[in-house]
Amino acid sequence: MSPESSHAASSAAHIGHVMERVRRQAHISPETLARKMGAGVDHVADILAGQRFPSRRFTVVYARACGADPQVLLMVWEDEHDRRRTPPRQRPSP
Repeated sequence: MSPESSHAASSAAHIGHVMERVRRQAHISPETLARKMGAGVDHVADILAGQRFPSRRFTVVYARACGADPQVLLMVWEDEHDRRRTPPRQRPSP
């Protein structure tokens, strides 16, 4: 895996982890959540597992379906989105 794809995967994993915690705190199953969102269960599962990076719209709809403040989750989304777009720092050669 290249440093760039590893960097992007790390961002997807982090936002997925945060979203999974929000879902668990809301005491809602992934299936019920997907139904409330009008999204596919597999799509939701891929995002929660960190295999896909969610869209901004998905993040807002997700937060609302969980009864969470969309602005708080969007702050995490924006940080991770920016991090995905910033190339990873190169380590100096020995």
